[in-house]
Amino acid sequence: MRSVKLYFELGQLTEVVFKENVASEARRSIRGKTGGAFRTAGSFQWTSAVKALGLLLAQTALNPQNSTILGHAGSLAASLDYALSKQPVWIAEMFGCDQQGISFARRLILRTNPERKRPGPVVLAVNHVYLPPASIEVFVDGTKCSSEELGQLVASLQDLPYASSESEAPAKLVGNL
Repeated sequence: MRSVKLYFELGQLTEVVFKENVASEARRSIRGKTGGAFRTAGSFQWTSAVKALGLLLAQTALNPQNSTILGHAGSLAASLDYALSKQPVWIAEMFGCDQQGISFARRLILRTNPERKRPGPVVLAVNHVYLPPASIEVFVDGTKCSSEELGQLVASLQDLPYASSESEAPAKLVGNL
């Protein structure tokens, strides 16, 4: 079964651990500037596409029925869509590739209006057949997120205030962006 673990610190994705199947070894990618700097792990930089990926996966873990992000040119969704089409090294290191050299990320994320071929927004969603929402784990500062913390993280990635389920408690954002 496929699984992904996301590790956030100060509201930014710092590590991704992806496992293709039970028999495969987990792929680990760490936020950093140079590829191969961590010997057994890939690397990625904090970009709009990485932020969109973190948002999409965290939002899916929080609410599988609402597991899409959308946007026009310049949006987080458009940035991730563009990265998926160009298949940069960080995506290949993070998710691995099949025998034809195509990243597993293309199976993981469903794309509507890829590369904005038509007017209108790009819509990205997690492929629940390929990656069940229950197999997405999110950690903040090394601790597995509760649904409340996950909601706060999603809101901070969207740059929105989080409406707490407790009406008297003030909204609290995770980290600085």
